[in-house]
Amino acid sequence: MSENIQTQTDQSVNTGGQVEQQEKTFTQEQVNGFVAKEVKSAQEKFLRDLGIEDFESAKQGLEQFKAYQESQKSEAEKQSELLNNTTKELEQERTRTKYLEASLSALKQGVNTDSVEDVIALAERLVTDEKDISLAISEVLAKYPHFGTIQEVKKEVTPTITVGGNPNGNGSNPVTDPFQKIIDSYKRK
Repeated sequence: MSENIQTQTDQSVNTGGQVEQQEKTFTQEQVNGFVAKEVKSAQEKFLRDLGIEDFESAKQGLEQFKAYQESQKSEAEKQSELLNNTTKELEQERTRTKYLEASLSALKQGVNTDSVEDVIALAERLVTDEKDISLAISEVLAKYPHFGTIQEVKKEVTPTITVGGNPNGNGSNPVTDPFQKIIDSYKRK
């Protein structure tokens, strides 16, 4: 890809005393090379300012320092770190267990499966020392019954229109549709 990215103008004086301008163009690869050189020189300058002559040796020195710090820890400190990590994991499991118990309680009380998380979120605010999550869920359901499952949906009876025949069974066929009367009047003509 030889895109012309940047141009540089060089001025030179010819033999007639006139100034000639020559334009120099750089490709994207050349510009990337310039930028990479500048970044590398800035990093090297920064490391030299810190007293580090070689980046690889600095990296190795940091790894050795971390290993040294780890070796200097006492057995008690190592056990303390392990205990802290185990305590965090145990707390996460307790939280997960509480959520699963609350979900089970909500489902047993008839909460819609789509609304379980919402009911639990509302119920958690109601939990106290005297009130457990099950009681809080029942209070939420009492206040917001739309979270509960619908037991029975009553079906509305829609009127049916029968065409032809007699729904009354009395032999007459009254037409109640006004448009049908108009259509029938045109058929007779």
